[in-house]
Amino acid sequence: MGLVGLPTLAASPMQDADEAPASWWTTLETTPLFPDAVGEDGLPVGWTVIGGPATYTFERDADGTTILHGVGGGPRNAFLVDPTITGDFLLELEVKLGRGDGNSGIQIRSTVDTPRNRMFGYQIEVDPSERAWSGGLYDEGRRGWIASLKDNLDAREAFVPGEWNRYTILAVGPRIRTWVNGVAAVDHIDFMDAEGRIGLQVHSGRCDVRWRNLRIATLGRRTVTPLLAPEVGPTDGLRIEPADGLQASDGEWRLDEDGVSIEATTPWPDGPSGLRIEATLQRGALRLILGEDGVGPGYIATIPAPLGGPEGPGVIRAWRWMDRLMIMVDDTPLVPGPRRIDGPLAVRIESEPGTVGAIRGIDMDPPTAAERAAIATRPEPTPE
Repeated sequence: MGLVGLPTLAASPMQDADEAPASWWTTLETTPLFPDAVGEDGLPVGWTVIGGPATYTFERDADGTTILHGVGGGPRNAFLVDPTITGDFLLELEVKLGRGDGNSGIQIRSTVDTPRNRMFGYQIEVDPSERAWSGGLYDEGRRGWIASLKDNLDAREAFVPGEWNRYTILAVGPRIRTWVNGVAAVDHIDFMDAEGRIGLQVHSGRCDVRWRNLRIATLGRRTVTPLLAPEVGPTDGLRIEPADGLQASDGEWRLDEDGVSIEATTPWPDGPSGLRIEATLQRGALRLILGEDGVGPGYIATIPAPLGGPEGPGVIRAWRWMDRLMIMVDDTPLVPGPRRIDGPLAVRIESEPGTVGAIRGIDMDPPTAAERAAIATRPEPTPE
């Protein structure tokens, strides 16, 4: 077993875990994305138009439903931008865009570049063309396509041009998931942006798009807890054995060559949460141990040298959600990866004797308060 590109990386399950519990986010209460008040410009109070030119106007259909109508024809993309910075969230909406009426998208966790009058960041695609990549993940103004629907035929067939299409967008930690009319489109991990603004795009050229029933459940902005930092060293959140097993050296903490054990004093919480380790290894290996040895479910990953180098440390990440557990080295997932493990987990990092290397930082990214509350009150799975 090994990591793609690093076949010597070893990982072993200490014991299989049960299947994942029911999705906790499906019962979240949502509220309207737009405020009730409208300004003199006809836009929701606080919302602004970036780029363009384009027009955004509110209309009502025969049933009295409020519809936002976006029309453009200029040389630049336009965005109706939320003033609020949003971290983790569930966003639900309906969008209508006919074939031949252009292209659109929903910006999430994005940034306004005021001097250049543009918006950049993650975009969930609205694509009524024959390509049919609606629900795909694009990076507006930066990297381009991150997760297209090239190999997802079911999702490509889900969007109906010229009809109302229901979008579900879930962003929790670095994981972004989308559904179009109930069909899964994207499930992607990306670490570039953990928060930002929401925006509704009117694409350059011809664009005539409508949105309705936009609702959001905000889950809070994530707060990373440092356990070891170059400036201050280990915090009370770590137990080091031997006590002098880490020695400060040029902004990092050198590992004692006789071997070191670094244990988190607080278990890794269940729910959407991450662990990040920055380290360099010239010789030997680190072991990341999740759970207690021989007691209940757990997982062990061995990360061999070399790791990092003159350009900077390597990065080991472990992330868990309610349906999966993932370990990555320099953003490359462990293959095959670990199974989902329920409950709080003990975390220990060990260097084997003879290892030459250093740790620059360790931090924990726990669930937000809103996520903890939603998970604690989720309905029990229905017996089969």
